[in-house]
Amino acid sequence: MQCVITKESERVKVENTNIEMSEKMRRRETMRGTALTLMGGVFWGLAGVFGKYSFEHKGMTAQWLVNVRLIIAGLILLTTVYIKQKKDTFRVWKNARHTIRMILYGVIGIAACQMTYYMAVDDSNAGIATVLQYTAPVMIMIYLSIRNRKLPEVSERVALILAFGGIILLATHGHLTELSISKTTLVLGLMSAVATVFYNLLPGNLMDEYSTFAIVGWGMLVSGIALLPFVRPWNTTPLITWDWQTFLCTGVVIIVGTVLSFGFYMEGVRLIGGSRASLFASVEPLTATIASVLFMGVAFSVMDLLGFVGIIGAVVILSLPKKAEK
Repeated sequence: MQCVITKESERVKVENTNIEMSEKMRRRETMRGTALTLMGGVFWGLAGVFGKYSFEHKGMTAQWLVNVRLIIAGLILLTTVYIKQKKDTFRVWKNARHTIRMILYGVIGIAACQMTYYMAVDDSNAGIATVLQYTAPVMIMIYLSIRNRKLPEVSERVALILAFGGIILLATHGHLTELSISKTTLVLGLMSAVATVFYNLLPGNLMDEYSTFAIVGWGMLVSGIALLPFVRPWNTTPLITWDWQTFLCTGVVIIVGTVLSFGFYMEGVRLIGGSRASLFASVEPLTATIASVLFMGVAFSVMDLLGFVGIIGAVVILSLPKKAEK
């Protein structure tokens, strides 16, 4: 009898030890996922600021930077995919329907999103452009409500009011008869948000079928190639002042702000889930704003900051997990 009790006691101890180890691993993965997601958001925010520096001081244009960024980043991502998937990297092009969606994703989603965003940065600053782009989740919420013929939930309505109020404060500083930012910045910033909606919705299930990195890599390469006849980066390259600062800024935008940021964010999604990851990625507009002040000497008014709070608050609300329906 004593022997049976001893064995049972040992079994319970082993189970408890396994549970503790499992819990420690889960906590470690959560911390790692949170750190990676935050770093991804920070890197995205820094990319806009380094791009702005290149526009103001190195003679670079938003069009040139976006075109070159998409091609190089696309090739880097596809190279990493090919190392793992080999010939499967090209599988998406064997399905006609998926090929059409892939091209639309590259042109309407990625190219339009990147071009309008960096043109808004060029016209204003990274903080305002990033915050305006962050109205995209609210637009997605409105689209899904219309498509599903269902009124937004209370929290979603609050997010809508916050986002709309934030845009008004940013655009007018409370003076509804005049704009405090240029019409170009406002239009481009909101266009980048609309393009971000397409960026999120157009791929559908392609990422599940072919892997996220493959679809984004092809999307970037396709969009970069599609822009070549219009941008013609070879014509404007000689006009850029090339020195170590230019190479640093370009490298940060392409490697840190595209490849690493995306890689870190997607790994964070894998570890902690999409909802929590998107919540932590909201650090992007905060990073862009702080970096614009520290490195570019941009001065934001109280109304600007209140507008930022409204829009970021809306994103945070929409990122929070919803209660399961009974």
